[in-house]
Amino acid sequence: MIAIAEIFLGAMVVGFSGAMVPGPMFTLTVTGVAQRGFWASFFISLGHSILELLLVISFFLGILRYLDNPLLMKVIGILGGFFLLYLGGQLIYSVLKKKVAIEWQTDEAKPLAPRFYAANFMLKGAMVSLINPYWYIWWVSIGAAFMIKAMQYNIAGVSSFFFGHISADFIWFMFVGFLVSTGKRFLNLKVYRIILILCALFLLYLGIKFIMDFL
Repeated sequence: MIAIAEIFLGAMVVGFSGAMVPGPMFTLTVTGVAQRGFWASFFISLGHSILELLLVISFFLGILRYLDNPLLMKVIGILGGFFLLYLGGQLIYSVLKKKVAIEWQTDEAKPLAPRFYAANFMLKGAMVSLINPYWYIWWVSIGAAFMIKAMQYNIAGVSSFFFGHISADFIWFMFVGFLVSTGKRFLNLKVYRIILILCALFLLYLGIKFIMDFL
């Protein structure tokens, strides 16, 4: 039991070290919550965790080793870069067309989202991970090392690792979501739009960086 607890805590600590680094997931959470409310952070984290569950399962099936391929990383990095450019451009377009003003005014009237809204953020949560080459690099290095250790304790060890890892994501990104959703009450529309523009510029920067790093 002590070893299982150590795996859980170790996975959580390492998970925090990755989750707290500003990146596509962080930016998506900030913009999603700013536009649609706190629960966007939950659905984004849920989509991300489902993708990571599939990756953990793939480890058992021996698929993970195929991810350690320079050509595959190059393709993922370049495609991911263009996807981030699309997200950043889409966000800037929404701000310039003043669509965010409508979202700002109607956010309080729609605290809970319909099914398509939840599915949309779950899909985005999975996609920003799927197109991030550094996410794969983490899993074929640090993640794989943790998995090998966890597998010594069979299902209990792997489950402990997985839930420890995703708990860090949920805690951090929902905390970010809470800060953004509560802080929005004290922001005017102008400041809100500036924040979204800065997030969009960061997405554009990450997109260019991904493309340049893997060309």
